Amino acid sequence: MARVNRIWLLLVGFISQAEASIAPVGESVARPSEYFGQILISLILVLLIIFLAAWLLRRYGRFPGVADGNLKVIGALSVGQRERIVLLQVGKEQILVGVTSTQITTLHQLEEGVEVKDNVPMSSQFSKRLQEALSPKDVKQTSREDT
Repeated sequence: MARVNRIWLLLVGFISQAEASIAPVGESVARPSEYFGQILISLILVLLIIFLAAWLLRRYGRFPGVADGNLKVIGALSVGQRERIVLLQVGKEQILVGVTSTQITTLHQLEEGVEVKDNVPMSSQFSKRLQEALSPKDVKQTSREDT
């Protein structure tokens, strides 16, 4: 019986301490206006970190030791749904490779390199019409014709 009384007293004491630590309803609840500034500052900080990381990747995006500009794709020809023939330039050598979804195979190593002009203007009708449609002077001419 004495043992039951001690357990009862411990339990009552524990409950009374727990009730004393509980604040009245509504007093301990944080209001959004109290921490809105912290949320806003945190959001701005996260956005700044994202923009800084994007800028660093754009500025220093090339990793040293990754071909260092010695490997270029000169041309590619699609020969199937997932198959292509690609002409690569490695240093001064040119290699013709076949590329599939599962493997890359050397087809031929060219003895004489193929000359490729870097800035060849597009000569297709579609590209001409697209450039005409995008040029701002055509917009001014059509607006004058409409009036």
